Amino acid sequence: MEELDGSSSEDTGVIAALLEKIKRWLLSHSQHLNFFTILILASVPNPLFDLAGIMCGQFGIPFWDFFLSTLIGKAFIKTYIQMVFIISICNNQLLDWIENELIWVLGFVPGFDTFLPTLTAKLHAAKDKYLSTSQPLPSNIKGKWDLSFASIWNTVVWLMLMNFFVKIVNATAQSYYKKQMDEEVDDNVSASTHSD
Repeated sequence: MEELDGSSSEDTGVIAALLEKIKRWLLSHSQHLNFFTILILASVPNPLFDLAGIMCGQFGIPFWDFFLSTLIGKAFIKTYIQMVFIISICNNQLLDWIENELIWVLGFVPGFDTFLPTLTAKLHAAKDKYLSTSQPLPSNIKGKWDLSFASIWNTVVWLMLMNFFVKIVNATAQSYYKKQMDEEVDDNVSASTHSD
């Protein structure tokens, strides 16, 4: 809040004042809206949700508030949003209806009717390209290396997983060995004290 008070004197625009007002409201209400804020962030397909989780840990948000809002947001809300999106994208009748409605609406916008036919032709070509089935590759080609980005990335991931597995086995073996050595030292110490 002190940073906002210090920066308020520098910005004097209408947008800056509105942004400052929104920041102040968010900061003043964030302690009361933790559950709903996390729920909204978890519900939207958001690649930065991990950062939100780190910030929740930093600000000391209770685990159960974070866990329950994430569970509800990801397992229920986000799942159904993605399901509806995929079903509507893969439904040709719905796509045709949306296309016809967009053409009808954009036909009323001045200037759109001149390039609307070329736009729809390009969209139909793209749709036909992505919805058509691809021909299978002949299986008589063997021994050819596929050095695509995906294969290189998969190799790197597998190497990292193997390295992780080796480190876990090594750490477990070292811990077991240390435990055996400590027991042996304790046995030797207790045997030497009993003999004295």
